[in-house]
Amino acid sequence: MIGKSYFLLSLLQVGLSLEWKGDTPSEMTAQEGSCVQIPCRYSYPSHLTNQPRIGIWYKNEERGTKPTAFHSEEHNRISSQFRNRTRLSGDLKDGNCSLIIHNVRQGDAGSYYFRIEFDVKNSYNFDPVTRLHVSTEPSQEWNSDTPQEVTVQEGSCVQIPCHYSYPLCLRHRPRDGVWFNNKEQIPNAPVVFHSKDHKSISSRFRHRTRLAGNLKDGDCSLIITNIRQEDAGPYYFRIEFDNGPSYSYRPVTRLHVSAELSKEWKGNTSREVTVQEGSCVQIPCQYSYPSCLANQPRVGIWFNNEEYSSSSIAFHSEDHNQEAAQFRNRTRLSGDLKDGDCSLIINSVTRGDAGPYYFRIEFDGRNRYSYHPVTRLRVSDFTDKPTIFPAEIIAGKCVNISCTFNTTCNGTAPVLTWDTPTDVPGSVSNTVTQHGVTLTYTSVLTLIPSLKHHGHNLTCRVRYPSVSSERILGLTVQYAPQNLSITLFDMFDASWINITEGNSTVIICSVESFPASNLTWRHLNVTMNRTRSINELWLVIPHITSRDTGDYQCVAENEHGAVEGSITIAVEQRNSSKWTAGLLTAGIMLGIFLAGILVFMFVRNAWNESCCSCFHAHIHGHTDRPDNLLYANINFLVLPSSDGTVHRSEVTEYAQLRFQRN
Repeated sequence: MIGKSYFLLSLLQVGLSLEWKGDTPSEMTAQEGSCVQIPCRYSYPSHLTNQPRIGIWYKNEERGTKPTAFHSEEHNRISSQFRNRTRLSGDLKDGNCSLIIHNVRQGDAGSYYFRIEFDVKNSYNFDPVTRLHVSTEPSQEWNSDTPQEVTVQEGSCVQIPCHYSYPLCLRHRPRDGVWFNNKEQIPNAPVVFHSKDHKSISSRFRHRTRLAGNLKDGDCSLIITNIRQEDAGPYYFRIEFDNGPSYSYRPVTRLHVSAELSKEWKGNTSREVTVQEGSCVQIPCQYSYPSCLANQPRVGIWFNNEEYSSSSIAFHSEDHNQEAAQFRNRTRLSGDLKDGDCSLIINSVTRGDAGPYYFRIEFDGRNRYSYHPVTRLRVSDFTDKPTIFPAEIIAGKCVNISCTFNTTCNGTAPVLTWDTPTDVPGSVSNTVTQHGVTLTYTSVLTLIPSLKHHGHNLTCRVRYPSVSSERILGLTVQYAPQNLSITLFDMFDASWINITEGNSTVIICSVESFPASNLTWRHLNVTMNRTRSINELWLVIPHITSRDTGDYQCVAENEHGAVEGSITIAVEQRNSSKWTAGLLTAGIMLGIFLAGILVFMFVRNAWNESCCSCFHAHIHGHTDRPDNLLYANINFLVLPSSDGTVHRSEVTEYAQLRFQRN
């Protein structure tokens, strides 16, 4: 039983020992006078995670002594040869046990190992050891990237690109960057730039040099302004860490100073621009300059001349009082000089604005440049007109009519206005859209026209402060097809009638609620017209024959359109047997007819009077209808005689009664 317990305890100890792990390199090389970081990661049993701990680095000497190189809790226990020169780069709680040794000496060479202590029972020495070698040769971590040669124009500026690296153990140490104008490290080498001690800078470079970036980011690029011929020569960079190593980077960069123009001064402008008088114009312009001037303040100037002349300044970005009187308050830049945009806008262009223009940039007393060739501005008459997009215009229906005007100048905006009939003001909405360099100004007129506006004009006008133009649209107002209705009526309540051959008939076409100027009956080649103010036309067929069979169309027309309706006449052949029966019947009824003739006359007179009143109401019943309604009814009235025929005398009498009432 005791043997089994001992075996299980042994297995548990073996399992726990596997959690004690360390990761350190077997060998490291450091430069004498520099610093070194010995990378170290460790792990331990998880049940100790929240326990306090102590980290110790030992140097294992050959004679058996173990000087303490670092102690995380008691610095007094650190050996004198390492005191104030060692520290950890991370946090023990994170498993980071990396050791940093500053100001490495030859005596620091040897073997190093790390030990962690939680308590008496939980401590561990991590193997294998790391052997540190100390060399007099520079560490490979000291590297730089600089060009061997740079050429610059005299009077301009230059940037010598430079990036450097250094031992990782120095990344948190303060540092100073120094540039020298020499190829050798000698005590009296001219100091071109010093990041800390500006008084040490040589007088000929003072106030002319600076760094382009930040030393902490590894950027050591040097900028020299107002280049002179004597600035030519070799340049190198040196880094100096506080209480630490220093390093001079090679190879040197040789600076050449040329009297020729730098290729970095470039401009892109149009050779010729045309504008219409009274509108605005934009002269496109893009420019570039030496990169060393990117963060420098600058002034942009436009001249209305071939060469430099202070009296012909069209625009000055810093002092508008220097602008010529004719341009004051009329010019500006469309973009930002820092973005390389030097485009000029001139508002309310006059004939006197025509001529050459060129742009000039000024950074300081020595870095300035005039961009050529010039741009020639030509001024023409204002002829541009807005564009109206016509739409289908239907009486009583809301319609949107668009008017647009395009320009490539983002200066004084044109104004679009509408002139409409006084009784149709409508509503207007304006928008501006941009596609590339083109600006489109749009005005949408919303109105509801009526028939009386047919032939009237709509005017869209574009205005600048001193000029304007217009476009006219003639209104063509139509009836709405969905509102056009024709209803046919006759005494048989049908759109067709049957008439026996030989009979007579009258069909009346009556148009209501439609201001007709012309009424027409159409059948084959027969056309009857009526142009009276009464919307009514009679079709009289005195003796029906077979050729009268067919469709009869009544058409009502005016200047806006036409409406029509039709009725069909079917002619039946006469039956002779019916005449015989009729004669017999007439003989029988003759006596009765004579006896009741007095009653017949009385009834006839009453009938005529009632009929007259009816037609009088028919003629005058629509006089108060408005002239611009969109509905029309065509009524057909067939008047037969008492025996099934219509006699000419009855038609004449009916017409006389009708027109006498009228």
